[in-house]
Amino acid sequence: MKRAFIMVLDSFGIGATEDAERFGDVGADTLGHIAEACAKGEADNGRKGPLKSAKSDPSGAGEST
Repeated sequence: MKRAFIMVLDSFGIGATEDAERFGDVGADTLGHIAEACAKGEADNGRKGPLKSAKSDPSGAGEST
């Protein structure tokens, strides 16, 4: 059986912008924080190991961080 993975990316941050302080978004980096938690083993709920998306993700989202 084939699977599909759908991500809704509204408000999905890949790093703060220069004006982040004006909007209370200093340190925003949703993708980076998810990858960091996976690397530390803090996201091993039904999965194990680091997040594998930076090079293998065809969308290129991992390259944005």
